[in-house]
Amino acid sequence: MTCLYHHAPWMLQVIQLYETTLVRHGLMLVGPTMAGKTCCYRALAKAMGALQMAGQPGYEKVRTAVLNPKAITMGQLYGEFDANTHEWTDGVLACYMRDFAQDTTPD
Repeated sequence: MTCLYHHAPWMLQVIQLYETTLVRHGLMLVGPTMAGKTCCYRALAKAMGALQMAGQPGYEKVRTAVLNPKAITMGQLYGEFDANTHEWTDGVLACYMRDFAQDTTPD
């Protein structure tokens, strides 16, 4: 167990992130460099996993997928229809969501 300092404003960010996950299927964390985005979602994921391991109802172990949407095109991100071949190509988000939904492992 690491020794963490209880910093109320940062804890509020983690709580707000948790509450957002209750009403959204996916989300993006945006903000300036060193704002605590990575620490926030990692702390929440670890806390939810620890609560699940402790037998608290309503909590599940968390899997995350991190990507930079600015590094790929909109078609690569969401998927796109090819007008020449009339084929649909899934985007990265669709592939991630499918993998997460099909995962039946207890972890």
